[in-house]
Amino acid sequence: MNGKILLIVVSCLSAIVLQGCPPEGGWPLPPYDATGSYEGTWQGRSYEAEGEGEAEGESEEAQVVVACPLTIELTQDLTKPYPGDHGVSGVVTVDYSCIELPEWAQSQENPAPSEVLVTGLLADDGKLTLASGACGTGLCVLLTLAGDGVDADEDGLMDTYSGAWSYIILLAGVQPFGFGGTFNVAVAAPEPVLAE
Repeated sequence: MNGKILLIVVSCLSAIVLQGCPPEGGWPLPPYDATGSYEGTWQGRSYEAEGEGEAEGESEEAQVVVACPLTIELTQDLTKPYPGDHGVSGVVTVDYSCIELPEWAQSQENPAPSEVLVTGLLADDGKLTLASGACGTGLCVLLTLAGDGVDADEDGLMDTYSGAWSYIILLAGVQPFGFGGTFNVAVAAPEPVLAE
């Protein structure tokens, strides 16, 4: 019996010690730094309730958005140990100027853009996934962005980010509302410095 206990203790301690050991060659480094300000557009269509006999995505009421403004501010701390150096966080600004909100959401004529906090992970192949989900009393907002980041000039910084986008607003007692489609952003041009 004592031999079994000793074997279990040694196995557990070995697993704990080996868990903290990096693989041969070390932990992988992020492919680039995603920190920065990005501007671009998103396009897609609204998620609407399908009528009888209509297939998903074929609702006559669905809104089609061609190019709606999108801004993203991201931060990545490359000084953190693996896997923390692959973590990305930031703010996505959702502009409502190019969509028609449902009646239950039209409390004001031109709602101000929303700033949605996001967090996510940067994969070793450059795929960046960001998500946000928050629920209050009877209201939930879900935002996901998943796509490829590209370091076009190989300076170690992400230059463009594009992929799939989904934004859903859930309110207790009403039909969910949101949009799905694609997005494409690039590094924002720096603000010009004005001489005094």
